[in-house]
Amino acid sequence: MRPITLSLALCAALVSSAQLSGRGSLGGGIGLSIPTGDFRETLDRNLFHVNAHLALPFKRVPILQSGFDFGYSVLGNYQRAVPLNTEYLDITEGLLTTRNKAFSYHGFLRLSPLRGRVRPYVDGLLGLRQFRTTSKVTADGVEGHLSKEANQWDIAFSAGWAAGLMVTFGKIAYVEGRVEHFNSGKATYVDPASVTINDQGTVNFSTLTSNTDVTNVTVGIGLLF
Repeated sequence: MRPITLSLALCAALVSSAQLSGRGSLGGGIGLSIPTGDFRETLDRNLFHVNAHLALPFKRVPILQSGFDFGYSVLGNYQRAVPLNTEYLDITEGLLTTRNKAFSYHGFLRLSPLRGRVRPYVDGLLGLRQFRTTSKVTADGVEGHLSKEANQWDIAFSAGWAAGLMVTFGKIAYVEGRVEHFNSGKATYVDPASVTINDQGTVNFSTLTSNTDVTNVTVGIGLLF
């Protein structure tokens, strides 16, 4: 978990270096994460994506802001019936649920030159992306889950850019369109379609390895403060 700690420390340093003057922003959105390059060839589908970002202005250079961006993408959620051999003699079948996720943590420096109702901006981002797969087994008539485990996780460092357009409403609210592109290093992640479980409850799977470049397109809302 050290890379995540280092990334969060970097983002905290960026935010703390900003002295409040003018208006910062806090927003979030939903949209698509579109794999590119090797990641597209390996995954071959678009992903559901949500993000949130906090920006704070610099006192002496009001057109510049620093902040932190968080993203969450769903690589795949799969469910399938599996045979079971448990202490419950009348239960011979369960439901295996596999969740394959990607988390993004990036600090950024933003150029935001306008302060009117329409506010375009450009971000430069640096941080990391984490890939994590978990699986759990449930069964009808049994409270909770029979088993749950983390199958695989890996981290890739990444850098990228973002371009957005805010349109303000009233004094504090805005709507936003945002496009991000990240050049990310190689990561190993579970192929969700490969996950199986035998009658002893052992989970088996195969992994995929590739660069993890993506372009994210989102729409969202936020607040100025």
